[in-house]
Amino acid sequence: MSSTNYTSLSYSLPFHFNEPSLTFSWIGFTLLAILLSYGAFVILKPDPYAHIPAVGGSGIISAYYTAKKFYSHSHELLDAGYEKYKDRIYRIPDKDRWQIIVSRPDQIEELRKAPDDVLSFKDFVDNTLFIKYLMGRTIVTNEYHVGVVRSQLTKNLSVLFDDLREEIQSAFDDIIPQTDGREPEYLKVNIDFTMSITKSRDRLIHTPVFLRPLVARYLTTVSESVATAAKYLGPVIQERQAKIDEYGQDYPEKPADLLSWLMEDASDEERTVTQLTNRILSLNFAAIHTSSMTFTHTLYHLAAEPHYLQPMREEIESVIAQEGWTKIAMTKMHKLDSFLKESLRYNGIGFGLYFCVPLAPHCLINPTNSVSLTRLALKDFTFTDGTFIPKGTFISAAAQPIHHDEEKYPDSEKFNGFRFANIRTQDGYNTTNQFVNTSPDYISFGHGKHACPGRFFAANELKSMLAYLVLNYDIKMKNEGVRPKNLSVAMSCLPDLSASVMFRRRQL
Repeated sequence: MSSTNYTSLSYSLPFHFNEPSLTFSWIGFTLLAILLSYGAFVILKPDPYAHIPAVGGSGIISAYYTAKKFYSHSHELLDAGYEKYKDRIYRIPDKDRWQIIVSRPDQIEELRKAPDDVLSFKDFVDNTLFIKYLMGRTIVTNEYHVGVVRSQLTKNLSVLFDDLREEIQSAFDDIIPQTDGREPEYLKVNIDFTMSITKSRDRLIHTPVFLRPLVARYLTTVSESVATAAKYLGPVIQERQAKIDEYGQDYPEKPADLLSWLMEDASDEERTVTQLTNRILSLNFAAIHTSSMTFTHTLYHLAAEPHYLQPMREEIESVIAQEGWTKIAMTKMHKLDSFLKESLRYNGIGFGLYFCVPLAPHCLINPTNSVSLTRLALKDFTFTDGTFIPKGTFISAAAQPIHHDEEKYPDSEKFNGFRFANIRTQDGYNTTNQFVNTSPDYISFGHGKHACPGRFFAANELKSMLAYLVLNYDIKMKNEGVRPKNLSVAMSCLPDLSASVMFRRRQL
């Protein structure tokens, strides 16, 4: 072959190799050497998880394709791992890490009981949501708001019940008066804050660590949401602080609400308009999407199977006739409680990774519900069966496969709205099968000391909403008798937002 052929080939490219400079050659060789060295390092580096079986294979190529499949078929992969390695710990590849999965009750108990400085829930959340950048470092270092939710909010549910019912009635009637505590823009900013945190998290995950504080401050809208909310909360906070300064914490006609309890427990540095607004928004962030997704899943089941309406109506009317619309009444609505619990079992809710799911024109936030009890290993950890978990590992419990295990829940693939009510009837109304209760076999709310602290308030909220709906409306799916299929995105099970539910005011 003549030299002219080579010349012709070089000129057919969009760049030229003739007469390369010595500098260019050395740069090219250096970059190639670095690339080859890194590739060799990745290939030859000992796999710290080699002793843990992998779903889909542990090789680079097989793990890559399994991770891609995981985005839209996570339930299938979790089920496959659960079926094959039910009594063992196994792993599934995610896009940037291995997810370690446990499923045996004793392993879940070990995960629950592990010290926070070894397997940390808080560090898991901070490392996936970038809380310290988006909500402020003190949200992570001083979690007094969690104690407020766990203690004062839960203890005062009876006091708050009338306000809760009033809000539910207003929401169902679609009337939001311009009165204190029900400003449309303030309600909207809570939703905007939730969306902003989610979008910002997706941006920060691709940002170098040293740039994250700057990006969080200047290239996200979180601070704008806080400032907007502060316009409404600021005057209320200042008025209450003035009364505290004049009369002390127990001033006359002090409201029994979340803001009052936060102001009681906050340090002087934390009792500012901005800091208190940030706390309230962060608590609403944890509640808005979880409650809305749970209620939507439940609504779809009820609309697809409206034969559940009449027995629930009879129970609700009977209980209200005796107890009125009260917190005590909610505890006696066993069929209602069971319907919500079964929806959680069937669809999940979980408290794991949060991410943004683009569903034009919305950006929908949803927690992972295929797994629960997710922890970040701050130190090496070894389970009693000898399975070694190296520092830096994300480890979770297999919620979705556990909740669909035929041995634990017979006929588990069928939605049975009164499953738990029937169990309670058989066991003498034992409270272990209530909506809010957790166990190694029921981990929708997590389990142990890090189980959702707001689940008691959420339970009363969801029960009140469902009771109001059942008493006042007839509902059905537009496509009668057919529940829309859920959307599986990574570890989330989302309700189909394109579905239509038909409502009619109940004819009495």
